[in-house]
Amino acid sequence: MAYIRKILHQIATRAGTSDAGAPVHFTPHDFRRLFSTDLVGSGLPMHIVASLLGHLNLETTRGYTAVFPEEVVQAHQAFIERRRGARPEGEFRQATEAEWGDFEQHFLLRKVALGDCHRPYATPCVHESACAKCRFLDVDPRQSPRLEEMAVNAEGRLEEARRHVWLGEVAALEESLVHIRRRRDEALAKQRASEAVPGS
Repeated sequence: MAYIRKILHQIATRAGTSDAGAPVHFTPHDFRRLFSTDLVGSGLPMHIVASLLGHLNLETTRGYTAVFPEEVVQAHQAFIERRRGARPEGEFRQATEAEWGDFEQHFLLRKVALGDCHRPYATPCVHESACAKCRFLDVDPRQSPRLEEMAVNAEGRLEEARRHVWLGEVAALEESLVHIRRRRDEALAKQRASEAVPGS
């Protein structure tokens, strides 16, 4: 990585790239951000981009993409037009009451104990409501105490499992703790960020 950074620095120096007279240099990570911005700008849904980048949280992906409101609207319209062009003409009809009710129900079920579920419409819950493990969970910072309680509980159960040599339980609890602690850190980071903003 250091070698690639060095090469990019040399290329930028030779090219004489500048911004308001100041030299501009690039890092490998800049190209990751450019890649994600280009994907979103081309109409690829945010949750797919998050999966490609290996992000567990959609907010992380949003932070990677430099997308402006007008570009968002244009990209969304282009995406819809492409989808319409690929679908049979018979699909362009008014939704039935049952279909619309199912659609609304999906979004009503997005609110969960730890925050909001950003699972795409008409997709199953792959983690069977184990939300701490799911990359589609947008964690609510107010749930920090709940996550702390979950972590303490899991640590106690893990200690018991190790004592009794319940190896399957040990492996499952160790994995759960990784996710719970990550979610707890996300919640605390969001809480600190909101407290740093005046009037929030």
